[in-house]
This record gives sequence, structure tokens and C-alpha cells, in this order.
Amino acid sequence: MAHELAKLMLEHADTFLERSEAVKTALYLGMPLDEIEGYLDWLESVRGLGSAPAAEPSPKPLARKPGESTPRPSAPSLRPFGCTPPFPRPTG
Repeated sequence: MAHELAKLMLEHADTFLERSEAVKTALYLGMPLDEIEGYLDWLESVRGLGSAPAAEPSPKPLARKPGESTPRPSAPSLRPFGCTPPFPRPTG
């Protein structure tokens, strides 16, 4: 019964904080860590979330006319960090 309660808490935990608390509670109720991990993996596979967060779609490249060249990136600046020193130079 305790494991069913722990699984229910793990299933309804949506945020990182809620999931952390659900894992702590499941451990407290005597559920082994490998069983918790297996259940969370199973939940992710059932929900279709996978192990990595979904990436945002990349923007489509601009359509180019036939024969039009691709613009090249500008050359890097020869100055260190591309700016002046962040503090005034000592005088005197």
C-alpha cells in the first residue's frame, strides 16, 4: 500500500520541487531507489517526455534566389574582448 501511495505522489509531481519531495517521501515510505528510478523512467516513456526536454523548433532559413550567395560572418575584432579596458588607466 505504501508503494502505491508513493507511486501516486510521483505520478502527480509536475515541478522539480514537487518531484524532489515525492522522491523523498517514497524513500521514507520504504520504496527502493532503483524502483523509484524505474517508475519515473516508465512514467516518462508513457507520457512521451523522453529523458531530455523538448527543444524549441529552429527558425526556417530565409529563402534565397538561385545563384544568390550566402552572407559570410564578419571578421573578429583585433582588439581584446572587442572593447576598451573596463577601468581607467593610471595616470602619473
